[in-house]
Amino acid sequence: MNLKIIPKTEAHSCVAPPYHLGPALTHDEAVKAAAQLVPKLLERAAHAESIRRVPAETIQDLHDAGLMRLMQPKRFGGSELGLTTLMDVVLELSKGCASTAWVYSNLASHSWNIGQLSLQAQIDVWGDDPKAMIATGLAFPCGKATPVEGGYKLSGRWPFGSGVDASEWMFVGAMTERAGGAPQRRFFVIPRPAFKSLDNWHAYGLTATGSHDVEITETFVPEHCSVSAEVFAGGQNLPGAAVYDNPLYKMPTFAAFAYVLCIIPLGAAKAAVEQFTATMIKRAGTYTGARLAELTPVQVRIAEAASCVEFAESVIRRDWTDLEEMVERDEFPSIETKLRWKRNAAFATQLAVRSVDALMPAAGAAGLSSHLPLQRQFRDIHAASAHIGLTWDVHAAAYGQSALGLPTQGGLLL
Repeated sequence: MNLKIIPKTEAHSCVAPPYHLGPALTHDEAVKAAAQLVPKLLERAAHAESIRRVPAETIQDLHDAGLMRLMQPKRFGGSELGLTTLMDVVLELSKGCASTAWVYSNLASHSWNIGQLSLQAQIDVWGDDPKAMIATGLAFPCGKATPVEGGYKLSGRWPFGSGVDASEWMFVGAMTERAGGAPQRRFFVIPRPAFKSLDNWHAYGLTATGSHDVEITETFVPEHCSVSAEVFAGGQNLPGAAVYDNPLYKMPTFAAFAYVLCIIPLGAAKAAVEQFTATMIKRAGTYTGARLAELTPVQVRIAEAASCVEFAESVIRRDWTDLEEMVERDEFPSIETKLRWKRNAAFATQLAVRSVDALMPAAGAAGLSSHLPLQRQFRDIHAASAHIGLTWDVHAAAYGQSALGLPTQGGLLL
């Protein structure tokens, strides 16, 4: 059997050394750091689209601010903060560039996911480089894993590896063969150079996310670098939960997945409303010279857009707070609760779409200018709404099936 072997140095052991890479951030410090980056993100947004990825200098700025390690365990020098802080940081970053916020939200939350794995897996990832970042490929049918002595043989091609070009590791899902049983969904952690980014992301929205396909061929993954998707979804038996006291590392991951994504279109819509309103206060009509702020249609559209954003944010905040508080009480959500949360995240995304759709006609031709953020926000919000984790038709149907006593469709991340 000719397999690529993941390297593992002799220095790696199950006793992780302490890392001192600067003080851990507080919630307020993290949000302030994100707000300070917004002008740079606005300035770089067009360039980021032209190169189809988040610029290296932006990745460095996020590192320098301590934001990339927001949810990483303190054992490896991270801040070990929870969902509320992540969401508030992403809301700020979305004011500058939704693609950057999308990549950041993914990469920062993946450090949390690695913290949920075995300590040895965490040492493999961060033992030599505590700042190492991880991209994901979560489409299980795209990968195939076969049990071999000491681990698994893994191959596949996964789409939508947002931020992969800035990452040293991949966290992918695959269907794993089992003797005498149906294939099992499992996750695997793989380092460079065992995975290859195929540079094929060409999209009209979220253009700068660099969400390329990722390919892995005949690679050996040790047992400790793998975990069952069912364990990952449930939260109660996660290996990282036995290592850390912070309830963050026993949180059922799939339940939180939609929040990590829906907060970006919500943040972009919120920014669009704020920026559009500020512009309309000063703007006069090109042909009439009339003050646009005095036009009733403009006033009504601002009211509609702002209402959509406020209603969406209120419900999403309530839901992710419920999830955090539930896990702190050592309780875990039912399938019905998860379906309701996912329904709400998808509907909140629809409200973000409605919000920016209300603004575009009132912006006139100026709203189409490539030099202004509204057209990019419009494209990015619509692109985000097409993600399977945020698609209204999918999650509305799943919730409706459950409410009517019918079995839900297979393949959902619950």
